[in-house]
Amino acid sequence: MMNTLDGFPVPVAVAGPEKGVVVVILGDQERAPVAYDAVCERLHTASLRTVVIGLDKRLTAKSVVGILDALGIRWAVVCGDRAGGELAWELAATRLGRFVGLIVIDRGHPRVPDAKGVVLDEHCPPVEIGTTVLVSSSAARAAAAASQRYVYAEYRVVELGRRTAQESTAQLAAEIVLRTSTW
Repeated sequence: MMNTLDGFPVPVAVAGPEKGVVVVILGDQERAPVAYDAVCERLHTASLRTVVIGLDKRLTAKSVVGILDALGIRWAVVCGDRAGGELAWELAATRLGRFVGLIVIDRGHPRVPDAKGVVLDEHCPPVEIGTTVLVSSSAARAAAAASQRYVYAEYRVVELGRRTAQESTAQLAAEIVLRTSTW
């Protein structure tokens, strides 16, 4: 656990090679950081360092940057899983130079209406780093397609499809590794 700049504790798990490219994983609200252990193990094998931050509704972009500052991390690739993807988009859009790649699961850019027609942030700037959006539904696919106009860099949409947990873990890890090698 680490305390944020705002003074509340957030679960944070840091692992992997000391000198590796850092991947920050912002978890989904229904998953504890240990839920990402299998993905992290694969990333460590690829010489990547991981920082998994458990999602808390109070967590902000400023909070995440404060955690990274406390850990001495100057730049990273950011990955957001579903609800964590909302914060990942914001970080990538507003913290230029701090993040060098973005991977998001089942979330569109904050200016794109979600499945319920809600726009999270109509003023969110475009993202200027390579971005991969993994989608598992037609609604997520539509949001990803609409998000492309808000990404001013290389952009990929990848179908997750129906797979076993092990296959999904492997696919996510592979997409993260690919994104870390293309920045």
